[in-house]
Amino acid sequence: MSTLRNTYLGRVLFAGLFAGLFAGLLAGPVVGVTLSKGPGGPAGIDRDHSVSAARAQAINKAAERFLAKSADGTPGLWLAVWDPRRGYYEQAYGHAVVGGRKASIHDASYIGSITKTVFATAVLQQVATGTVKLTDTVADLDPALAAKFPSTSGVNVRNLLGMTSGIPDYADAAVQQILADTSARFSRDDLIELGLLSKEQQPVGTPEYSTTNYILLGQMLQAAIGRTPERLVNQIFRQAGMTSSRLPRPNASQPIRIAHGYIGELLASQLGDSINVDATTDVTSWTFDWGREGGGAYATIGDLAEWGNTCLGNSFLPAKITRQRMVWSTASGMEYGLGLIKEGNWLSHSGQAVGWSANVACNPTTGAVVAYMTNSTTGVSDLPEIVGKAAFPEYLEAIGHQDD
Repeated sequence: MSTLRNTYLGRVLFAGLFAGLFAGLLAGPVVGVTLSKGPGGPAGIDRDHSVSAARAQAINKAAERFLAKSADGTPGLWLAVWDPRRGYYEQAYGHAVVGGRKASIHDASYIGSITKTVFATAVLQQVATGTVKLTDTVADLDPALAAKFPSTSGVNVRNLLGMTSGIPDYADAAVQQILADTSARFSRDDLIELGLLSKEQQPVGTPEYSTTNYILLGQMLQAAIGRTPERLVNQIFRQAGMTSSRLPRPNASQPIRIAHGYIGELLASQLGDSINVDATTDVTSWTFDWGREGGGAYATIGDLAEWGNTCLGNSFLPAKITRQRMVWSTASGMEYGLGLIKEGNWLSHSGQAVGWSANVACNPTTGAVVAYMTNSTTGVSDLPEIVGKAAFPEYLEAIGHQDD
């Protein structure tokens, strides 16, 4: 799997059959970041300031080369880049539906764990108003939840946001159930229980990536302030002007223009004969209530760029809170803050679901933004090294990729 070099996915996904499937994909050194703010946050993306024709042509050639060479055989790519010096470019390539509809910038795609950055922003807004404290524990905010899962009772909001709770991830177990029964349903309690039963819980303070943390947070916030996690996430989407993005409720219908998701070559090869799927298996109709506020939202590529332009929600938070947010611990190979990842002088998060993968990053000093999505499970794994030099050279350098 040499095409997965230099990515968190490559280090973790294939350590076990499903290990780290929904984790953020990237890592980087601990470096101080100063958020540049204008009135109300960073200056907006100027979509009328287009990249040069030569740059657009170079990006297009690189994108087509990626689709031809993709280790995952991903059928589609959605890409947006913004640099105040070079301009904005947004494009879709390949197919949204294999054998059918071509990809369009209007397609929605599931963004997996990028959802965490949005929900973390909503939680931190409650911290900023004093409604919730980072030191509040599960027992403080939701005594009933703590009674149901006693081992979580002393874990606090900061631990859960920052992946230092010691609580195991439910992702592997959930994926195995989905592959066995594609209509399987999960309540939040089901997901928490799957995580706690998956392996031994570690002491509080142990850094390890776990989506279970965000499901616990969702329960806690609803108990504390009476608003569902879906409502909180969708309020942030509206605040960011992301009109085509949503965290749907369980059993909600798919967006009208969804890019169909596919297993992809890499996961199919790992599954082998253990399940009746191949790289082109369409998973769009499979159950999708496993992710919730930890990984269940969808967005268009333009909306994902808008989220990058908020620096993953930092522009919606007071400076004191962003400083607290950007205290890093090394969790599963990533420098993880409170719902975001540090890579050199960039902030980022990746997202993955069975069928889709995505990444968004911002440079808070220069205002640059990178966003991309594919409609296969590990489609983004080799994308930076093929497309990065043409589309986002500074970000490529920050994440440590070397071009072939």
